[in-house]
Amino acid sequence: MQEISAGEAWKYGIYNSNTNMKEEDLLILENLGKLLGKTDTQGQLSELELLDTFITKQINLAEEEQKKNEKLYRSLGIITGLAITIIFI
Repeated sequence: MQEISAGEAWKYGIYNSNTNMKEEDLLILENLGKLLGKTDTQGQLSELELLDTFITKQINLAEEEQKKNEKLYRSLGIITGLAITIIFI
């Protein structure tokens, strides 16, 4: 903590962690670090409620993408299985 500020350490930790988060997710976390400690308790609670809204939206988008990709991968698996079966016949 003597070399970098807490904000810089927060940002470093977010972007250098080994996660599968998208850029939008990382920006939400980065903004959380900027907001904490800047206002009174009520202000922070309202900021956290807003953050909860953003996170819920990101979760919904991720679930939609998962459903779309799930169908795609299932179809590719079936087609690949059929192709291998045809090759062996």
